[in-house]
Amino acid sequence: MTSLPPFDVSLGLSNTHVLITGGLGLIGRVVVSAFLAAGSNVTIIDLATSSPFAADTPKLLVLHGSISDGPVLDTLFTQAEEKYGPVHCCVALASLDLSVLPQTESLADADPEVWRRVFDINLNGTFLTAQRWLRGIRSLPATPAPRNISLILIGSEAGSFGVRTMPAYAAAKSAVQVGLLKSLAGDVPRVLKGARVNCVAPGAVNTARLAEESREYGEEWRWREVEAT
Repeated sequence: MTSLPPFDVSLGLSNTHVLITGGLGLIGRVVVSAFLAAGSNVTIIDLATSSPFAADTPKLLVLHGSISDGPVLDTLFTQAEEKYGPVHCCVALASLDLSVLPQTESLADADPEVWRRVFDINLNGTFLTAQRWLRGIRSLPATPAPRNISLILIGSEAGSFGVRTMPAYAAAKSAVQVGLLKSLAGDVPRVLKGARVNCVAPGAVNTARLAEESREYGEEWRWREVEAT
């Protein structure tokens, strides 16, 4: 019988340092769990202080701070690097989402301060995260070629379809998954050969607010806003 080479079920991510912003959120905790299961060293940066992960979870570092504050973010990245070494894979997940943002019937009624806050976190914070990751990989040696050098941006289907009641969220996500992504696609591999950037744009997440709105507005609303997209 011919023996087959072993299949690496960790997908080659074992001991890779993965930094995830927003890792304590509903999507974030699933992403964190997946990387931990693959044997990665994981750093979470999140404003939230309540964590679903035990304090003594192996290979996990949880740090707290805002991605929209450049000096704070730089300090947190440095702490992560001191713990696990250079950040090879970065998942820029942190953002304000539709489960927490106030919504209005029309752009005419939107609060400019809310608009600025959404862009400060969802777009500027993502830019600062990408920038700090790039500065970190710039110092990595080109040979031997490091593995798993990847930036993963998180957009939203709202960036393609829009959100009538919260256009700031849709506009910021569109900027992330189109303008920022396409700009970085030409930049990242120039900073380090073999490095890459991708974007994932999830659909609706079954939050408590979505369940409440589904009950309030009915199945037709849920189909139109969630399932039809």
